[in-house]
Amino acid sequence: MAIAGNLSNEQAIQAYKNAVIARTLDIKIISAQRQGIIGFHVPAQGQEMIQIAIAMMADNDDLIFAYYRDLALYIQRGVPLSLIFDQMLGNSNDLQKGRQMPDHFSFKEFNFSSVQSPVGSHLPLTVGAAYARRYTKKKGIVITTFGDGATSTSDFHAALHMASVFNLPVLFICENNGWAISVPTSKQTKAEIYKKGTAYGIPGKRVDGNDLIASLAGLQEAFDYVRAGKGPYLVEALTYRMGPHSTSDDPKKYRVDEITDGSENDPIRRLENLMLKMGVIDSSFIQSTKASAKEEVDKMLEERMSIPPPESSSIFDDVYEEPSWIQEEERRDSDGSD
Repeated sequence: MAIAGNLSNEQAIQAYKNAVIARTLDIKIISAQRQGIIGFHVPAQGQEMIQIAIAMMADNDDLIFAYYRDLALYIQRGVPLSLIFDQMLGNSNDLQKGRQMPDHFSFKEFNFSSVQSPVGSHLPLTVGAAYARRYTKKKGIVITTFGDGATSTSDFHAALHMASVFNLPVLFICENNGWAISVPTSKQTKAEIYKKGTAYGIPGKRVDGNDLIASLAGLQEAFDYVRAGKGPYLVEALTYRMGPHSTSDDPKKYRVDEITDGSENDPIRRLENLMLKMGVIDSSFIQSTKASAKEEVDKMLEERMSIPPPESSSIFDDVYEEPSWIQEEERRDSDGSD
């Protein structure tokens, strides 16, 4: 049975469960940061559903250049909580050996390239990866996500230009949550974001990023277009940032007239209400799902906290394919050996 279109009840339920896990994880990480357990976090509360939809539409062969606010995208694509916590904690099991900021993930197994801090700086790399994929005849398209603030950078325009000129298989997805830190979209740009590709010959579409069904329907056209080899496509997903820009930010300084809990825009609540109305789930299912998610997240953090940090000597690992003589000398100096 389908809840809408090609979305089955089972798929909707799984999407809901993953969104709840992402939200629970978000809240737990913020709490851990406040306790000094984790150094920094970029919350994604309120943006879960567009991220779930992207992961549902993407193929395993697709390469994804995500940005730092995409927790639900990782979870829906299958990245285990253990790897997420390892990176956030920077422990010795961290794939990046504790060298990256929290939330700056890289999961080769799941085709996620490394997250970059400078806003929009990953967009030219996305285009370069798409060019390389076509040149080497590798399967899959390249997908990239970014916030509304990134569309005000030169890298955004450079990426659109090159993707268009070379007709590259890139899907640009802007998660427009209305804020670039403290600057509202209305003060960033006069043009509508999804229309910004027009000057480069790139079609665009705006979708309701808070609604799973609307997101899937809107993304379908975009994915089909890029997969058909017609070139790049730009999607603007209207969503809502329910919390601060990061744990270093206080939105009360600039969102005094806005209800920041996102009650009316909460994508999880909207999917809940739809499935309740259709009889797909009931209130007891909601309670058990949230309780289960909390138990899983709490247990995983406690487990990963017991893993020690990387050995200091690991700083010399994976710098070059073959260590240089200078690096070997530095290693000897650091451990006191001759």
